[in-house]
Amino acid sequence: MRIISLNYYDQSCKWRLESTSFKRLTLLVGASGVGKTQILNSILSLKNISRGISINGVKWKIRFSTFDQKDIYLWKGEFENRPVRVEKMWPDALLKEDENKEPPKIISEKIYLNDSLIVDRNQDRIIFKDEKTVKLPQEQSVIHLLKEEDHISDVHRSFQKILLHHQPEFGPFFPAATPVSPDKHQNIEEIQESDESPRTKLYLASLNAKDVFERIRQRFTDMFPFVEDLKTEPMSEPFFMRGVPSVQIRERGVDKWIKEGQISSGMHRTLLHISELYLCTKGTVILVDEFENSLGINCIDELTNVLLAHERELQFIITSHHPYVINNISSSNWKLITRKAGVVTARDAGDFNLGKSRHEAFTRLINLDEYSEGIEA
Repeated sequence: MRIISLNYYDQSCKWRLESTSFKRLTLLVGASGVGKTQILNSILSLKNISRGISINGVKWKIRFSTFDQKDIYLWKGEFENRPVRVEKMWPDALLKEDENKEPPKIISEKIYLNDSLIVDRNQDRIIFKDEKTVKLPQEQSVIHLLKEEDHISDVHRSFQKILLHHQPEFGPFFPAATPVSPDKHQNIEEIQESDESPRTKLYLASLNAKDVFERIRQRFTDMFPFVEDLKTEPMSEPFFMRGVPSVQIRERGVDKWIKEGQISSGMHRTLLHISELYLCTKGTVILVDEFENSLGINCIDELTNVLLAHERELQFIITSHHPYVINNISSSNWKLITRKAGVVTARDAGDFNLGKSRHEAFTRLINLDEYSEGIEA
């Protein structure tokens, strides 16, 4: 999948994202609080809607291509906006939807394939390829309801390829960690297309795609010269984690392997990012909020370079405040985010005449009022 453009409106909180285009790599920059993280959350909301989840008061329009980029889809829709009740709680009031009510229903929904309308839905009926369907639940998107149908199945699969990274997935007590059979997914294609966690994919690659694992290991040890080797194998203890893959490293001059619980969070996150580059499925959209979080300066430098140099068919939409990240990504990939009340606007760097060199563009960017302030009442 590749997201081309997005409009999004959350009527319940009066938050609107004006039409925003995205490239293979898009860096969202701007002051804190302007809405960079919310843009990523909006994309995740659409993934949830594609899975059959209803979201109150949301209206959207997204244009995207499938992984082979041969077909262009336009999906737009709107959920009804139901009022929320206010529970008086000291010291603050809590806003919440009435739990006794049914989920909000879809008011309208349309899907275009290469400019041809293939789904036309309102509150009374669903027309799919010029034929009226049987009565289907009104609170669920047609992408979920018709996910087994031709064309719609491509759309459903595309939205499942959206991933968000916040914190390291690695760590000995990660709650989603489960034992895995070494015979599962016998080649790199099966590993990449699977729904396994990065931890499990890395373990399976060490067994069944040794050349890919070696590239990951080499990238990782290049970033940390004091690390001599990397391996992953099932844990034997504690008993409730038995069989769960675990990462270990060996440092130069140290005889014993260092267990995962003793590896720094920055190293964990670095390994997560590298693993995803090689092990996620083709056409994945990777969302990274505050790229620099938990990373040391050496990790930021090298990971930015790895991200820029990757050759797989992936899309990155990231946010960052870090000078190195911003300065080393071409200004042609920047989106400067500003907000006026609840309306968020993303503008290209070219709109601000920032200069041709990266250093000049960065210097002018950080001196813009739109960058330092970014929010108007």
